[in-house]
Amino acid sequence: MPSPYVIAIDPGHGGSPTSDPTQLWDPGVVVGAIMEKDITLDLALRLRRLLQKERVKVALTRVGDQYVEISERWNRVHSSGARLFVSLHVNAFDGDPSINGATIFYPKPDSLPFAQAVDSSLAQSLKPYQIADDGVAPKPELWVHSDIPTVTVEPAYLSNAREASLLQQTDFRDAIVQGVFSGILAFDPQIEATNQQIARAEAAAAAQRQVEAATAADAQRTATAARWGAIIGGIMVLWIVMRFAIRRQTRIPQPPPYRRRSYRRRRSDSRRF
Repeated sequence: MPSPYVIAIDPGHGGSPTSDPTQLWDPGVVVGAIMEKDITLDLALRLRRLLQKERVKVALTRVGDQYVEISERWNRVHSSGARLFVSLHVNAFDGDPSINGATIFYPKPDSLPFAQAVDSSLAQSLKPYQIADDGVAPKPELWVHSDIPTVTVEPAYLSNAREASLLQQTDFRDAIVQGVFSGILAFDPQIEATNQQIARAEAAAAAQRQVEAATAADAQRTATAARWGAIIGGIMVLWIVMRFAIRRQTRIPQPPPYRRRSYRRRRSDSRRF
């Protein structure tokens, strides 16, 4: 079976306050009851489902409401063997709620083509929602240890009332992940090639299992037929033996019945001598 293509996804921020004052937590941007950490996790899980349909192995830096240090996030990405890395966030701008739009950040020049592919697809996906495309921008302070194509996706501003409202809608979140997903596939055709290789291998394995199952079923039927044949044959032999024994018994000559003869013993006549 071919090895799956591995992609790492980072749901930005995470964690909630507890009774332990030493326990760190990071909600990200907070507007009213809306927290960035919850949006990013939901987006990551939606994106994972899309990628898994393409038989991509997805590594998440967190799978729940957990605080994870940046260094630990990268360690998890690196240990997963991922070939691409996507970090999901939402944007904010203090002091000017009119600022809006989607931006794709990249840490190093070798990630620029990946950022451009994701930006192009995301802009197309969000076009029906009239989200401005702010393009791509370098941000070298992000993911400084990255050695694979890496992007940070900021699809909308939570500090913008209109975009904050959109971020709470299921169809808008689906549009975000569809744009990112399409950009990922467009950037590396090897993802689809690997998907097809795995699909063919799975089909071949399924066909082989069907052959083995059919062979096993034939063998089982043959064994069952042989057992029944032996049972029926044994019954037939027993029937023949019993029938022969019964016939032989009827042919054995029987002795004539004994008849007791009655007679009187003559008494000697002394007078004759």
